[in-house]
Amino acid sequence: MKRFKAIALAVLLSAHAGLASAADEDGKFAVKGAGKRLCSNFLLTAEQKSTDYYLYGGWLEGYISAYNRFQPENYDVTPWQTTELLLALLQQDCENNKERHFLTVTNSLLKALFPIRLPAESALVAIDVNNAKSYFYVEILKRAKQRLIKMGYLQDLGSNDFDQATLDAFKHFQSDRGLAQTGVPDQNTLMNLFLKKSA
Repeated sequence: MKRFKAIALAVLLSAHAGLASAADEDGKFAVKGAGKRLCSNFLLTAEQKSTDYYLYGGWLEGYISAYNRFQPENYDVTPWQTTELLLALLQQDCENNKERHFLTVTNSLLKALFPIRLPAESALVAIDVNNAKSYFYVEILKRAKQRLIKMGYLQDLGSNDFDQATLDAFKHFQSDRGLAQTGVPDQNTLMNLFLKKSA
């Protein structure tokens, strides 16, 4: 979680507080569930890992699904981020904003992530390394390869498949960043690749 801290703060500091969508003529709408609670409450449940903490995760997934449905030019605003990672990022923001509502920090995070969203549907590609299979959008894998090419870790895009050259490039990148050298574009690797400024 500590690796996320500097990245999360940089991402969240660039965000604005909330989305401009409105429900009534005054721009007000009813907030349900975890979204209306304060960050201080979320931090307490995160520390205790109580049942309520996982309810925040469920609320977040539902909110993101609705966001994906109604936000124009958007298919998936969090195309590679897991719920666990998003909760960790929100926890970092809440540490500095304990009196803000969970909805507000969620909107700030989504606004910060929106520029790197998946704007249209993309096929999935399976990555099988050491008999551990994971799935990624083809477009996200393509973007990751483009970043690796730009940084000098990979020569060309190749096919949509996850080949040996791509695995080696990820391992080299992970080694240089002090990450576990799995060759897999896991959450920590993609955070460093997409959200952390290159040296």
